[in-house]
Order: sequence, then C-alpha cells, then structure tokens
Amino acid sequence: MSLKSNLVKEIPPMGDQNSIFDCIANLVIAIDHHGCITIFNHTCERLFGIAAEQALGKPVSKVIPYTGLVKVLKTGKSHIGRKFVLGNSLFIVNRTPIIKDKRIVGAIGVAQEITELHQLASELDKVKKEKNILEAIFDNTQEGYISISSDGYVNFTNRAMADLLKKNPAEMINRHITEILPETKVHFLQIDGQSQHNEIIKFDHNNVLVSCYPVLNNGKIEGTVGRVIYHDLQSLASIAIKDKQAKPVKHDEQARYSLDDIIGASQVINKQKEIVRKVARGPSTVLITGESGTGKELFAHAVHTLSPRAGGPFIKVNCAAIPENLLESELFGYREGAFTGSRKGGQAGKFELAHRGTIFLDEIGDMPLSMQAKVLRVLQDKEIERLGDAKTQKVDVRIIAATNRKLEDLIAEGKFRRDLYYRLNVVNIQIPPLRERLEDIPGLVNHFINKFNRDFSLKINRVSQKVLDLFERYSWPGNVRELENIIERAFNLVENDEIELSHMPSYLVDQADHTVKKPKVSSANKTLPTLLETVERDALIEALESTGGNKLQSAKLLGISRAWLYKKIKQYQIEM
Repeated sequence: MSLKSNLVKEIPPMGDQNSIFDCIANLVIAIDHHGCITIFNHTCERLFGIAAEQALGKPVSKVIPYTGLVKVLKTGKSHIGRKFVLGNSLFIVNRTPIIKDKRIVGAIGVAQEITELHQLASELDKVKKEKNILEAIFDNTQEGYISISSDGYVNFTNRAMADLLKKNPAEMINRHITEILPETKVHFLQIDGQSQHNEIIKFDHNNVLVSCYPVLNNGKIEGTVGRVIYHDLQSLASIAIKDKQAKPVKHDEQARYSLDDIIGASQVINKQKEIVRKVARGPSTVLITGESGTGKELFAHAVHTLSPRAGGPFIKVNCAAIPENLLESELFGYREGAFTGSRKGGQAGKFELAHRGTIFLDEIGDMPLSMQAKVLRVLQDKEIERLGDAKTQKVDVRIIAATNRKLEDLIAEGKFRRDLYYRLNVVNIQIPPLRERLEDIPGLVNHFINKFNRDFSLKINRVSQKVLDLFERYSWPGNVRELENIIERAFNLVENDEIELSHMPSYLVDQADHTVKKPKVSSANKTLPTLLETVERDALIEALESTGGNKLQSAKLLGISRAWLYKKIKQYQIEM
C-alpha cells in the first residue's frame, strides 16, 4: 500500500485545506503516526529553506531534527506556548496530538513569530522598571513636581508638591489645575510651549522658587511640568554665597541688577517687565530704546540674569565713550604685534570675554559705520577676528543693544546700517519716560531714600506732600536719573527726617510756585468748548515752561507737530 493511501486512512481527507494552510502566515507542520510529514506549508518552506515536495512523506526527525512533534506523538501530551529560535527570529509554538477513535494518529504544530512582540515586552518591562525608579526618586526628593496635560488636567504629582499645596497626591490626579492651585498661582504653569526659570512665588507664608518646562512630542505641546526648586530660599542664598566665595569672578563681568531692581508697578512698566521675563528665556537679540535716564541698562542686566546665560559673563560696552580708533581692538581684541605698543600675547576683546554670556552694547546709535559692519558679521556668522589676525574664532554671545536715539532717523541720514538695525531689533523693549508713569514716582522716591540713607548714614523717613505734588507736575526731561540726582541733592541739605520744598532745586520750586498760583478752572457758567480751550491753553503754557520755551520739545511732550504748536500759541496769544 502506498504512503498516500495510508495517510488518507489515518487522517481525514483534507480537501482544499492544504491550500488554506499555504495562505496562513504562521508556520504549520503535521505528521502521521509514523512521524512522517503530512503538512508542510509555504511558511515552513520559506523559513526552513526546504521545498514541500522534499519534506512531505519524510520522517520529521530528519527534516527538522530539533522538533518536539515526535515527543508529542509518543506521549500524547500537548506543548503549549513553547519558544524556539530560528535564525534571528523568535517563535512561539503550540504542538498538539491528533486523536481519532481514542487513538493518536498524528501530531500538528503551529508556530508564530514573536520577535517584535518580545522586543516590545522587553521594552515595556524596562519602562516599568524605569518608572518605578523615577517614582521612587520623585517621592523621596525635597523638590516638588507637578505635570499637567495640554487641557490643564493633572497627570502626575509627587509627595513634596502635594505637601506644599496641602493636598493628597491621589486626589490631585485627573483634576483640573485651577481646582488645585490658587487662581493667583496658576500662571506659572501656562501651557504655551515656553520655559520659565527660577520665578519666586509665594505659597501661604513660604517663598518658593519655581520653574516650568513644556512637554513636547514631535513639536506638539502635550502639557507642562512645574518644579519647585527650593522650599527655603535662605538655603539657596547661603549656597550662592558659598559658590561666590569659592569661585570669585571679576566684578565688571557680572550683571549687578535683576528685575526686582526695576522699581515701578504702573501698567506701562509692568508690560515691559513681562516682555523681559519672556524674551530672557531665548537666544534672540534685544534692542532696548528709551530716553536718557530711563534705566535701559537695568533692563539689559535683568534680561541676562533671567536667562539661561545668567551664570556666564555680562560685558558692557559704551559705544559712545570709546574713541573710534580704539573701538575695534576693544570689541574684537588684537594679535600680538598688531600695532606698536600692543601687549605681549595679544588681548581678548569684549566679544571673546562675553563668550557663553551676554554683551551689552550701550549707545549703539553712536557706533561708527565701520564697526557696525563688523558687529553685523558677529550676528550673522557667530565669529570674530582679532585685529591683525587672519584667523577667525567662534563665539557664543547674546547681544543686547541700547540707544536713546531714533535709529530710523539715523538710517535715513546714512549714519546707521539698515541691515544691522533689523538684526538688532528682533525684540524691542521700549522703556517709557518717567512722565508717562508718574504713578511710579512714590515708589522710586522711597527706593532712593533707602539707598541714600545707607550711603549717608541718615534716617530720612519721607518727602513732604508738597514735594510729591511738585514731582507729579514736573515733566522730568532727565527721567529717573534726574529724580535720583534730586533726592541725592536733598540728602546733602536736609536737616531733619523729611525732605521739603526748600531742599529742591530752584527751577523745581519756581515751577511749584507758578503751579500753586495758577487759578483753578471752574466749570460754573462755562460751556464745554470754553472749558476745553482753557485746559488746552494751560497745557501749552505748562509744556513751554517745563522745557524752557523749547518749542520742539514742547510739541513732542504734548504729542503734536511743531506747526500745530505755533498755531495754538498764536490762537491763545501766549507770550514767550
């Protein structure tokens, strides 16, 4: 009897099942009760490199010596979930006996490749272990952490943060952040894709230092993580002092002021402070504009101290104070022997000294055109070339520039490069003059009184109300610097604990006398046009007096053209 007839007798006819097995991606092998192969599908052919015609009818132990099908055939016990390796692939196989009339007539094995699944399982196991390690770290650290989704829902917090907020960690999960944090504190976890570093926020009676970092996935914002860096700012201060003592730095290479040194709570000044907080995080060039004495340098220092470069140098260059023939060597340094009298070994320029820090180019509007071209190259190529040296070197420097001049006018006059202006003016911080934030004067006065009390070893408590009234009527052409000088002058004259009108400069007192004697405008029996004319005339007189009769400055102060000013002077017959 032939082999085929024996198979037909012992295993039921398969019909088209062989073709079905050939369509299955899994490996399928079957043997009869003699251990000879009866099914060997296309997947078997591909994986074992043997054609079905060569395998069918042959003992499986000769075709696949390591198979477990023979053992299943002998014992009648199934092999479920067994693994084996074939080449670089891992398989899982189920082997079961074929039973007919309570008699084992063969065995069949079905295997599936699980290489990728095994790798995923291993990675999952690794992730679980790393998750357990991270959770242990977070739960045992003194720093507080909280993570929220892009919708503002809490998805993670640790014990330290929960303790700070006086909450249970489990109760915080899946709740919206506005339910967890007080309304006044939610802002430090804004989901805008930006980082913010080392902001001081008050929780109850504790000042804490917090940072916020975006969670990004392929450029998409998926949430944000907040971290309380220090619960005890006194400890942080002690650490900073120790670090400063251990690593002394040159005083002229460090920023001396922070955002807290910018005094003022007016809307206009708070807007500029907020710009500083945001722009400080990035690398962009900043152009600070404003009149003389408004505090442009303070803002430059604040940008640096709030930036990731805060630990690096802060180099200031006054472009108007350095002679043109010395400015190039001052900015870019020089090679040994570059000119007669040059220092042995050469000298590093300000850009080199500012490497990995910030360079502040004050009075940039007074920089010669030849130097403007070289500064433009630093902005474009991030490299400098020492005087007398053909070799260039890379520098990592953030540029902050400041000017009290209108660069647009200088461009029109051919005195400032348009391309440099656009490179500098990436972010513009416009410092308002003091006359536009008069509500900040009391705070500034208190600040200067405290400062000069220390310098003069005095105990001045206040200024008189008449002095404050005078300050609020004055136009302050010298801005905050002028106010500081006036307070310092008063400290040289004061005899008790109060600064009075007698301690003020004569031009301020004269203006006060004039203002006191000015008749009060009454609305009784006057039409609206008459009242408006009276107010307009008084505003014109005050502007002209405050500027010493300078019509151009008066027009700027009033926000009108000079031609319009002349027209109004003639209309109201104002004598100068």
